[in-house]
Amino acid sequence: MPDFLRALWLRGIAFNAAAPAEALIRLLDPVAGKAGPLMCEGRDLPCTVVDAALRHPAEDIRGALARNRFIDPARLAPLARDPSGLVRARLAGGPDPNCGFRLRYVRPPRTTSSSPS
Repeated sequence: MPDFLRALWLRGIAFNAAAPAEALIRLLDPVAGKAGPLMCEGRDLPCTVVDAALRHPAEDIRGALARNRFIDPARLAPLARDPSGLVRARLAGGPDPNCGFRLRYVRPPRTTSSSPS
């Protein structure tokens, strides 16, 4: 499977509401690429996944979790004592209003109208 399809497939699992917690925990592994951080920032997570992300050794996983607006802030309180200043700063900055997704505005292509001669 090509890498770009694998990445899309993993992201599909990460945002699948029916995905089991065990599969979501496996997506926290760096081998899964950006699926783990995107999942931690952009959706509601089961308690077991939140617990695994809070204890995760990777700073980007904990930092993404700190910006999650779908998780009760009381559950994120342990991140206030995180050894990484970047994780603490993300927690202090509050949730990302875009949930990790950036909107792109694209100008429609110009159509040239040719008048019949």
